Amino acid sequence: MKRKGFFGYLAILSVFAFLAACSSSDDNTSQVAIISGYVQHGTSPVYGSTVTLYRAASSVGGAPTALGTSQTDTFGKFRISYLAPEDKRAILYLIAQDQTGSVQMATVFGAFQVPAEVVLNERTTAGTAYCMARFMDGSNMAGPYPGLQNAAKMLGNLVDPASGDISKVLNEFPNGDSTITRDEFNSLANMLASCVETPGTCFSIFEETTTPDGLVPENTLQAAINIAHFPWWNVDPLFAISQSIEIYTPNLQSAPDAWTLAIRYEGNRHELDGPGNVAFDADGNAWIANNYTYSADRLDPNVCGDDHLIALTATGDDLPGAPYQGGGLYGAGYGVILDKDGYVWVGNFGFSGSKCPVPPGGKENQEILWNSVSKFRPDGSPISPDGDLSVNPVIPGGYLSDEDARPQGMAADWEGNVWVANCRSASVTKFLPGDPPERVVYGDFGLDKPFDVAIDPLGRAWITSNNNHSLYRIDPDGKTQFIGDSVFQRPMGIAGDSQGNMWVSNSGALDPPCGENTIQAFIDFVSALSHDKPVPGASVSMIMPNGTPSAGSPYTGGGLYMPWGIAVDGDDNVFVSNFTGKRLSYLCGADTSNCPPGFETGDPISPDGGYTFEGLLRVTAVQIDPSGNVWLTNNWESVPAPTNPGGHQMVVFIGLAAPVKTPLIGSPRKP
Repeated sequence: MKRKGFFGYLAILSVFAFLAACSSSDDNTSQVAIISGYVQHGTSPVYGSTVTLYRAASSVGGAPTALGTSQTDTFGKFRISYLAPEDKRAILYLIAQDQTGSVQMATVFGAFQVPAEVVLNERTTAGTAYCMARFMDGSNMAGPYPGLQNAAKMLGNLVDPASGDISKVLNEFPNGDSTITRDEFNSLANMLASCVETPGTCFSIFEETTTPDGLVPENTLQAAINIAHFPWWNVDPLFAISQSIEIYTPNLQSAPDAWTLAIRYEGNRHELDGPGNVAFDADGNAWIANNYTYSADRLDPNVCGDDHLIALTATGDDLPGAPYQGGGLYGAGYGVILDKDGYVWVGNFGFSGSKCPVPPGGKENQEILWNSVSKFRPDGSPISPDGDLSVNPVIPGGYLSDEDARPQGMAADWEGNVWVANCRSASVTKFLPGDPPERVVYGDFGLDKPFDVAIDPLGRAWITSNNNHSLYRIDPDGKTQFIGDSVFQRPMGIAGDSQGNMWVSNSGALDPPCGENTIQAFIDFVSALSHDKPVPGASVSMIMPNGTPSAGSPYTGGGLYMPWGIAVDGDDNVFVSNFTGKRLSYLCGADTSNCPPGFETGDPISPDGGYTFEGLLRVTAVQIDPSGNVWLTNNWESVPAPTNPGGHQMVVFIGLAAPVKTPLIGSPRKP
């Protein structure tokens, strides 16, 4: 290690004096800051790497700003002085490049969450590539709030930026030994490490991570980004490369189905029990409809409908004050949305365990608990009336949706209306803006167990009708249209794309328990279902804006075992959750320019078996956040108990989708 001479130190002091002169004690002026750390290959120092600190651009396609640079010494250490950004939302990242240019390591953090020291290694590089997959191209990082910021925070759920070790979230339950993700993440790091250890291996990595359209990565960081973008591509050869070195353990001992990374959240560990659906606010926070009061005991006979509204940050922690109560909330089902003003609406389906104590006056009073929707402010405080379950007769809470409604799917439009599919009363309610809101109920036009609703760019509401295998549309003037076709088979979820096409998930067999089919009968039915093969009729249909099916509908493959939820990402591609099979499906959308080369509309992008993950249970909903993470609800256990069938986790596939602007009003938009 060479020592600096007197004049070298004098030059450094001059620079600091200049920077100090450019800054002041004014809070609105940038301050001189220092970031230091190590570049490591496993635990070995990497000497002679050029380390550059950047500030990410705040808009798509913007150019990042280089804030400072350094070179690692024989201990792999670097030190960079820079002017700290004033913007609390600024995102900083470090890239270390070796002398050949083939090895790049990276890490990312918020400008106001800079560790005292940081480590750049193969783990931080793989984590950065996945978390920032939708915001990075080579060394360029850019994107708008909140997607960019939440994606940077997500890195801490995979790796500790200060040490380069596996994070506590990834290392412990409900992750850790319980899922494949930790071992898979270490295998990805080993893959990159092989290029550092044996430079000749770099060619093999770059060859196997060349994108389907022929773009060859020039360094390990871009190679990792390519894997995150195309996790189904060259899976086995990449696994073989990961086996050539074993620096990071525990690692995979057999190849995965795809190189997806999924983690599970449990909030505060005693709140999620049957999460049914999730919606995101303008900050990317997740608002979750939850079926049951929490109990870790599947045989607990006293589990009732939950009266809590659960709200998690993008990284899985409770929002301040969450979970929230009031507003007449009870036993939420599949319905949760945010309207254009940021208010949260939840449908009170009235879920309840088989032995839940009944309200005063007997079971007939339970019916008034499943007729309403609840409304909350952005801070979680309730707006709709609470009701009172302690008196006889029971005073209902929330806003009445319809008599004997059993509300399920919900949607919001740009006029401020909130739409509710009333599964039991075979109607659709449109709540108009106002407090309390007026409502219009559409019934007696053919619906039979309406389950979900979505809004197209023209403000038309499209509703799945499960029991008669159909789709219906309500125009802004109230005119209704029946859209029946053989392309539907027990439809459940519906989602629109930016072109006005509507995508419908055909479960093939699900008869939701909101009419004569009781919850006990539904439990008996699903308990007999196999996780090993698709249900006949399981498919996805695309309906064009004029109401006719696309030429290829219905679409199958890609792991469509028993579709329930469906979501469209910012590129108009389609994600489908499956109630059986423990897998996520991914299909090419109507805009094939956003699909891999050679793919047509409806073609499965996910492998034949889908994106499998043993951490999934019986999943209802799938939604996409502003960072491109795909969220799924572990709604019920694989073998549900009638006393307490609910699952206890949210599952998040990191960086798998094109980001969506939230809250989702009407059809999806890019941020």
